Amino acid sequence: MTGTGPGDPGERLPAGPAEPVLPPADADPAHDAEGAPLDMAALADYLDSGRSPRIAAYEDDPEARNALRALEHMRDLGRELVQVEADEADAPGDDFFRGVLSHISRESRAGRDIPLSHPDPSVSLALTEGAVRTLVRQAGDEVPGVLIGRCTLDGDVTVPGAPVRVALTMSVVWGDPLPELAQRVRERVNAALLRHTELRVEGIDVTVVDVQPRPAPGGEARR
Repeated sequence: MTGTGPGDPGERLPAGPAEPVLPPADADPAHDAEGAPLDMAALADYLDSGRSPRIAAYEDDPEARNALRALEHMRDLGRELVQVEADEADAPGDDFFRGVLSHISRESRAGRDIPLSHPDPSVSLALTEGAVRTLVRQAGDEVPGVLIGRCTLDGDVTVPGAPVRVALTMSVVWGDPLPELAQRVRERVNAALLRHTELRVEGIDVTVVDVQPRPAPGGEARR
């Protein structure tokens, strides 16, 4: 079942556990503000170092900062997930995290310009598509136990007032009913888009692609 808008509780549910969809091997990598490819492994190492010493090339670049935020959330949720016993067949594997990383990398690039209105007609304002995807990802990730995978904006976002649909995939930690989790994500994303953009969002489609078992209380994280 597919959600058709911010108020629709429906979502697609997998018949069983599924791996996140990976982009093609030849998909364009994410790039920084100057067009250079982002090195996601180097960003992850920088995050592991506590972002110290400060690397200006990362901290002063909006695309790199967006990727760092997404990586940080994935790492935090990953620490919770890997508390599942190592011998459990459905514990999250490397492919799970690589799938999310691939989406973060691909979607951090700037993409299309999304116009913003201004009372002075001589002033031109715009958000990048990458910035809006990051906004959507951050809003969805605020829901506990949720990790946003792929995010796409379907429609001509370059034309003010054109209808747009937002499509999300997400992985969740088992616990809360999936329709309720999907609705919380939809509401958060819709509120963020209303506040920060002028997009005419006709629907927010949420697909649950992976369900991970919740760690037992007091479980030790694997290292």
